[in-house]
Order: sequence, then structure tokens, then C-alpha cells
Amino acid sequence: MALDAYDIYSALWKHIVTSNQREDVVNGIKACISDSEIISFVRRVADNSIGEPFELKDLERDCKNEAKAIECRKLGNEKFHPKVKKYIEAVAYYNESIALSEDGSETLAIAYANRSAVCYELEEYADCLQNIRLARENSYPENLTFKLDNREKGCLKRLAENDHKQLEKDDVPRKPKLSYEPNPKIPRISDCLELKEDDQFGRHLVTNRNLSVGDIVIEEAPFSSLLVSDRRYMHCDYCHDDQFLTLIPCKSCTVTMFCSTNCQQKAVDTYHRIECSVIKDMHFLFTKVILMALRTTTTAISTFDYNLKELRLHVESIDEKSMNPFKLDWSSIDSKQVYSTIHILATNQSLRSASDLVQRSVYAIIMSELLFRNTELGKLCDDQESHDLIRTLLFRHAQASPVSMHSTMFMEYTPKEYEKYSPLKVGCGSFPILSMINHSCAPNLERMTLPNGNVMALVNRPIKKGGQLFDNYGYHHCLESLEKRQNGLFEQYSFRCQCEACKLKYPLFIRLPHAKLPPGVRPPIDYDEMDRLAQHDMATALRKIPEYCWYLNMLDPQYPNYEVSSVQEALVKCYHVVYAKKSRKARYKDLCNL
Repeated sequence: MALDAYDIYSALWKHIVTSNQREDVVNGIKACISDSEIISFVRRVADNSIGEPFELKDLERDCKNEAKAIECRKLGNEKFHPKVKKYIEAVAYYNESIALSEDGSETLAIAYANRSAVCYELEEYADCLQNIRLARENSYPENLTFKLDNREKGCLKRLAENDHKQLEKDDVPRKPKLSYEPNPKIPRISDCLELKEDDQFGRHLVTNRNLSVGDIVIEEAPFSSLLVSDRRYMHCDYCHDDQFLTLIPCKSCTVTMFCSTNCQQKAVDTYHRIECSVIKDMHFLFTKVILMALRTTTTAISTFDYNLKELRLHVESIDEKSMNPFKLDWSSIDSKQVYSTIHILATNQSLRSASDLVQRSVYAIIMSELLFRNTELGKLCDDQESHDLIRTLLFRHAQASPVSMHSTMFMEYTPKEYEKYSPLKVGCGSFPILSMINHSCAPNLERMTLPNGNVMALVNRPIKKGGQLFDNYGYHHCLESLEKRQNGLFEQYSFRCQCEACKLKYPLFIRLPHAKLPPGVRPPIDYDEMDRLAQHDMATALRKIPEYCWYLNMLDPQYPNYEVSSVQEALVKCYHVVYAKKSRKARYKDLCNL
């Protein structure tokens, strides 16, 4: 069985410790004066250890597989059976069959035809016609064409009768607007935000005016983004939209699908040209945090038109201390300058242990070996400088990704009794501005993913003029104990948290005191309304937002308390209803078993 990258690192570090080399490795890393030297040093240690850690002999080359495609189609047929009617699960199997099938094959054509049958049952007649066309363009069996002909006639009749479903106007997410005038140079952030830097917090964002709960102060697009692997057959790899009824496959790899030829071409131009032949292996070997280092690196390479010399000279010319994203004109900035703002994001390398640096060096070595061996980078990297560039970029971004990467979400529909919609991770992205916001276990911001893939920052606690904006990196005092937060943050981000929640030892949610409400003010949470919010009722969300904002602004002096945390959660639900993209699965709740 093939080892993943963490297993390879663990075996190497165990050998270092058991062979009494730990002190030598620690001192050796300290003596290195560049990232390239660290990686070379770790490579020498690995090469002198037992075994051949970087051979990766057991990895299978990704290629189309007709047998697996037919197997997936059969599984889809089982879900499609009229006694089962799990049509969405059937589509997932049909999509996997499509991705596994040889281009132009009968197997591919039948998978498209079967998906068209699902579309017909879900009353998506335009999508059904598109799948019928795709089936015909491939090698669909002539003796079965009558099925497509009959289904096509049914679709055209339904469409002529205007019997297809339309989204209700109130069902469409609204477009957010910044609460204050945009920064003239950075139109996606409010002009009240400023970048500061000091020894305690490093680079961080502050506000030059009082901010209230409900203020929207940032909407940022990612420099690079990644679809999580378990959504690969249900979402577009490029835009992450859940157009699962019409996804088309990459003609070479088996793990990448797109909602359109336009997204497919953009992906090829941006990252997939390099990643195509190795992305399946990369998903097996690495977590999404480390895969973001790969995606950021390949996006950087394409940004410089695959000119590695130009990329290297650009990176060497960046003055990290003077590079200030707030001094750049983002209304006219080019993608190369945007990459500069990603390249300077904190790595916390000086705070990392020797074992951590060995681990990330191992990851960079494994990634680069696969890239040099199985992609066009092997030809593009025709000198040692190019090889060093790729390895050091992977190494650097593997350190920065935990902080510069933010998950992107959409609202998944599940037919439970109460919770109809809930946030689900669909991907992640690297964000130059959002990444400069520091962590707090009692944050004053909430991040939210928009349908276009951008992420907005919403104020969920009042912030006074001169106050710092704080995000949450996944360790909130309401959900995790002080010890677990401290250990988790240090292990993942290499810092000891000194936020208000840690200093003042804020309790978990279940132990929070109740707020003292003013006379005549009722408790803010109505559970019937919460049920309607869980069902994504737009009218309820629009009505409750001003009320919830008023409560949070009024009660913040008593923070932390049960009421504030409860209303914060309710407010986030409201904003998800109003602004977030929700799964299209809900359209089909009366047509199949979800």
C-alpha cells in the first residue's frame, strides 16, 4: 500500500530520533541561510536514511479506466431505480463514470444518456437536452437511440409548454455592498481600514472609525483556489459551482470536471495544464492545506506565462519589509503584483520547530519530484536555479497556507426535521487582504463565501475606532477549551494565542452567563423564527437582521454571554440566507429521495 506524504515524513523523523541524529538535524537546519539550503539539507538526511523515501513506486499513473467507469455507472443505475429514486447520488456515480471514461467511447456516451434520464425525472429539461447532445456526440449505441429520441421529444414538449421550474425571485442570493465608501486604491475594502505593523501583532488591520455589527467591510477574490476532493464529481473544479447535471470531464485525468468549456479553458490556463497528470496522486498524498501550496505555486507559474526565469527574478526582487498591499492600486494592478502580496504572507518560519521544517521540506521534495517527473515542469526546469525555485515556492507556501488559506463554503441542503441548510466546505482559497487579519478566540468578524467565490468580512461585534479586526482560525472559545485552543493554535499556526478570550479565560458556550436585559426587552431568540431561517426563508432573514444587529451592539459590553453568542449564530444564519449560495438539491426534494 502506498504511503502518503505524512507517513513518509513520520518514518524519516522517527529514523532521525532513533538514530540519535535529532540534535545534528536541529543544528544543521539552524546553520542554513536560505530555504533552498534547508530543503537540500533535509534531502541529504533523507537520502542517508534507511530505505528510499521519495521513490513513490506504488503510485498508479492516472488514466482513464473503462472497467471502473462501467462499475460506477452500474452503481448509479442502482440509485436511479424507481424503487430507490436517489437521483442525486445516481448523478454522482454517473459523473464519476463520465470522468473515468475514454473520450469518445460508448461508455462515456451511455453515462451521458443515463444522466439525461436523471435530468428528465428532475424536470431539468434544458440540462436533459444537453446530455442527450453529449451522448450523441460520442459513441452512443445505434440500437438505443430511440430512447434518446423519445426523451428529447418529451423535453421539447415540456419546454414548449413552459413547464420547467424557475427560481423564485426571493430564492436568489442578494449581492452585498460595502457599508462604507470603498478604498480608492482597493475597491473591495472599506476606506476605513488601515494596515498596521508592530512587534506584537505583525501586520494587521485596524479601523479608523467605529464599526457596528452588520457592517460589511471586505469582499475579496482569491488569488488561487482549490476544490475539496470529495466534491470533485459534483462541483466545477474551477468556479466551484454545483452544476452537477451538466459537468464535463477533463479528457486526460479522472478527477477533474468543469461546468463549461469556458471554465475548463480557464483552469488549463491557470493551473490544470501543469497539475493534470499528477493531481490525483497529490490528492492522495496531501491534505488540502498543503495542496493549496501546490495550487498557489502552479497559479504563480501560469501568472508569469511559464517563464520560470522571470518568476525567479520577480521573487528575488520583492522587498518583503516594504511591500505594502495598501499602497498598491488594486483597480489597475496586474496578476504579478497580486502574487507579490501572496508571496509576502507570514510563514512563521522562525517560530517553527526543526521537525516542522523537516516535514514541510519533505512535502516540497515529494511535490517537486512528481512535478519534475510527470509534468512539463520537467522540461521547463532546465537548470538548478529553476529546480530550486519550484521547491522553495512549494516550501514557502506550505508554511503560509494555514494562515493565508480560508475555506469557502456553500449551504448544503439536507432533509432533516429541523436543520434544512448547513454550511459545507466546498473549497479553499488564498486571500491577500483577509490573510492579514489576526486570530482571536472571540473574533469580531465573520467570513462568508459569496456565490461568485469571493469572501466577505462581516462585523459581528462592535469595533471602536483604532481597534483591530480579528478573525477566527477555527478555535472559538464557545466551542473549545482554553487548553485545546492553545495547543491547537500552536501546533497548526506556531503562535501562543494572547487574545481576550485566552487572557480572561472565557468559558465554553454551555457555561456562559446570561445577559442582563434592559426592562421591557425580550430575549432575542425566537425558535420558530430559527426554524424558518434553517429553511432559508428570505423574508424572515431580512426582517431579523436589523433586530439582531441592534441586540449585538447593545449587549456587547456584557460579552461574553449566552445571548450574544446565540444572536451571533442567528445573525450568521440570516446572512447565509441573504448572500450565500445554496445547494440546488433543494429544488428536487419533492421529486426524489435526498
